[in-house]
Amino acid sequence: MKLLSDPSIFRWESPPQPLYCGEMEFFHQPVRRSYRVRQLLVDPLSDLLWIKSVCEVHLLRGAHYMRRHAPFLSIEFVQQGTLLVRQRGEMYELEQGEIFLMQPEIENEFLSGGNGCRKVSVMLRGKALALLLDESGLAGVNVLPRREHSPVERLFREISELADERSVKEPGRNAVLAFKLFQALRLPADLPELPPALATLRDMLEQHPEYDWSQSEMAARCGCSPTHLVRLFHRYFHTTPRQYLLDLRILRARQLLADETLSIKEIAAAVGCDNALNFSTSFRKRFGIPPREYRKQLSLFS
Repeated sequence: MKLLSDPSIFRWESPPQPLYCGEMEFFHQPVRRSYRVRQLLVDPLSDLLWIKSVCEVHLLRGAHYMRRHAPFLSIEFVQQGTLLVRQRGEMYELEQGEIFLMQPEIENEFLSGGNGCRKVSVMLRGKALALLLDESGLAGVNVLPRREHSPVERLFREISELADERSVKEPGRNAVLAFKLFQALRLPADLPELPPALATLRDMLEQHPEYDWSQSEMAARCGCSPTHLVRLFHRYFHTTPRQYLLDLRILRARQLLADETLSIKEIAAAVGCDNALNFSTSFRKRFGIPPREYRKQLSLFS
């Protein structure tokens, strides 16, 4: 994160006409490679805090957005590239892993960095939103720095999976994830960082999830016993080593489905699954629809 001092960065090259959504006023210069927004189904009884929508977007240079009087909190998680943000007269350049909290009701703004930006946004609403923001201290926060230990990214994945479901299979799950996400955001930033050996192993798993990793090999690369490895994964990633690897594989597969030149069989092999039928079964179990149907839906939002 870098503080910015030149407000002219946010000057509009050609000011667009204002748009309105209820009481919210916003200005938008959409320059993007891809865009996908999904509304989440809401349990009628879960009105204290709930997730309105999740949006995945790849912004190109020149993308610009400003809003006023929004009735919801937007959590902007930078996945790649840089994002320039402004709120309450303060300006920042954010990098991968950093989060911009676009507070409700006030003016806030962002634009993509010189090389573009990939980000995911989650919108929170509810009767308790203002109270939770005030009591947690998050109401006064503009930017959250990168925190290796934070479960925020994992929760974003769970929210994305919930958005793919076509019906409310678990009443209240939207609200549960909303409260979990809110709690994760308020965690103190001075918790212990990820141990270097575990960070190295994590990077290797993310780069090569297709490899047939055994728990013993993962433990050896981390310099610990398999039993201690399980403890480390529970402490820092809130899951098991095996499940962490499976999550990485299915998420890589979901990314590859955007490439229509690849067959389902090729994608299965690329993520370490030799049997395309087993892969399709696992994908459907995770997202509620088979990979071919997911690919069709994905093309509608590209």
